[in-house]
Amino acid sequence: MPVIRRSEQNTSEPFPGAKATAMAGAATGSEYLTVGELLVEPGARSAYHIHPNTEESIFVIEGEIEFRLGSNRFRSSSGDCVLATRGIGHGLENVGDTTARLITMYPSPSPERAEIPEVDFTDAPPENGAFFRGKVESFEFAPGVTRYDMVGDFLGSESTYFSELTFAPGSIAPNHYHPAHEEAMFCLSGDLKAVYADDDDVPLPAGDIFTCEPTVRHGIFNDSNESATLLAMHPVLNPPPRVLVD
Repeated sequence: MPVIRRSEQNTSEPFPGAKATAMAGAATGSEYLTVGELLVEPGARSAYHIHPNTEESIFVIEGEIEFRLGSNRFRSSSGDCVLATRGIGHGLENVGDTTARLITMYPSPSPERAEIPEVDFTDAPPENGAFFRGKVESFEFAPGVTRYDMVGDFLGSESTYFSELTFAPGSIAPNHYHPAHEEAMFCLSGDLKAVYADDDDVPLPAGDIFTCEPTVRHGIFNDSNESATLLAMHPVLNPPPRVLVD
């Protein structure tokens, strides 16, 4: 599956004041997941809704977002992540003064959506379903690569493993393949290189996304002079089965 360049990604307006960019899904050949970017203007608010056939992860890159999740209403900011499990009502509103930027991920190539009535909310974070960056420490995944695991069974997920990795200059995530699922890798910042099948030097700059099929060799490295950040998304629970290769 090729890298989908930023210039090739289609946009739409999912609700007033919002712009959605489709980065991976059925239209790009994915059989396992859907990934998108969402820009939300100040004051814009999505409808309260559910996904009957899948869960959704929402990662806040920039901005101040008020989430409605189940019967809870709470705020999240840069680096936080929210999981709406299958059939659970949720919505969001940009309560900040600047455009918010988010990444959405579904472990399904064709997520369904249905609007439902609002409920009475309690102003408090939920006991489960929200990852707050300030309460968690990153860990070393490989030499020069630090990682936050943001969504997995520890957050109540049924089929998502969502991580953020920061690559120092010269660092490498080991080459591997996944026997039975895809992996989507979105370059959030900086300039990375991807390994794909027999190609060991695929450019992956910020804004591009690379989705690798099952059983295909892949990896990521940073040969630039600046740090770079990657979002790694798996439509399976943690830890995703993988096989290391050269």
